[in-house]
Amino acid sequence: MHAPSDQMRQDLTRAWTEQLYYEYGNVCFHFNVRLGTPNLRIEELTSTWGEWRPATRCLVIAKRLIELHPWDVVIEVLKHEMAHQMVSDQALGGTPHGNAFQTACLRLGVAEWARLASGELPQQIPSWRDKLLSEDEERLLKRAEKLLALAASTNEHEAALAMQRVRQLYAKYNLERLAAKKTSTHVYCIIGAKKKSVSAEETLIFSILTEHFFVRAIYLDHYDAQAATKYKAVELLGTRENVLMAEYVYHFLRHQLASLWTDYKKRSGKAGKARRSYMLGLLSGFRQKLSSEVHTPFEPGTAQQHHALMAQADHFLKEFIQERHPRLATRRTGSSYGDSASFAAGVSDGGTITLHRGVTQQDGNRGLQLKG
Repeated sequence: MHAPSDQMRQDLTRAWTEQLYYEYGNVCFHFNVRLGTPNLRIEELTSTWGEWRPATRCLVIAKRLIELHPWDVVIEVLKHEMAHQMVSDQALGGTPHGNAFQTACLRLGVAEWARLASGELPQQIPSWRDKLLSEDEERLLKRAEKLLALAASTNEHEAALAMQRVRQLYAKYNLERLAAKKTSTHVYCIIGAKKKSVSAEETLIFSILTEHFFVRAIYLDHYDAQAATKYKAVELLGTRENVLMAEYVYHFLRHQLASLWTDYKKRSGKAGKARRSYMLGLLSGFRQKLSSEVHTPFEPGTAQQHHALMAQADHFLKEFIQERHPRLATRRTGSSYGDSASFAAGVSDGGTITLHRGVTQQDGNRGLQLKG
């Protein structure tokens, strides 16, 4: 592979700068703030990720930040510097990262890691995946790992029961934490296949995750800095343990769809539009299976209490979503299919899908991944 020419590097930097101007305006719109647009620049900063220079009204982003990190991280640094600009423009005074700055960060929805009360942004941008799990989270995932091992059983009843127990385990865990008034860290992860649209089958997967795995899905445009282009992506939001599980289920279902479609194509001889119909049928069948499962992980007579706690959990999650996305648009999607026979076959096969073991441990941090 040839190294990029000077002209290519200049073109890329120009494209990044144009995108930063777009993001700046987007932040002002979504968070309903009025700021005079500064001179946005990308420079070879070595000791900081960004700078606000009030004397020249220049907001600078480090080139290495864009080269080394996803675009959502770049936006958080941009918002951090915009918070400095807000303090400066409104002559709020105080220390560089004092109360006025913290208030501005809240106003702009700056992520916690990017609103440090003292000092500059960290040299290593932290990720919620890098944090060690708490004892409760570790215990939860160990129990889920054992249950998912049972889900690999050839006994269909045993496998289905194991999958149901994993979901019950997560429901009980969430309720117990709320009942004990334990705080949960809300996080997000961005899932995108670098395509211009989200397919109907992926939309259905995210709908399943929202209904059954304690997360919310937000559809958005995501910028790929290396390709200098936008693509459609989905942001999963929830508590750390729930996002880990939902992310695992997403990748598991993607894997299962491809595998089951290959088998169906061989035995039916169909292709083309049958693929979409069959996959939508698979997911509809899996969704029906999840909806039909009976959840009885709690003591009888406490249903009202549990509903109140789940409403509280939903409130906390909505607050987190409102902080990140204060202006959300309703998304309408079509889910029609063209091949009724393939759709029906998919519904039948989808009813047999069972979540398999996928919990792994690496370097002291636990994540949910497909084996192989």
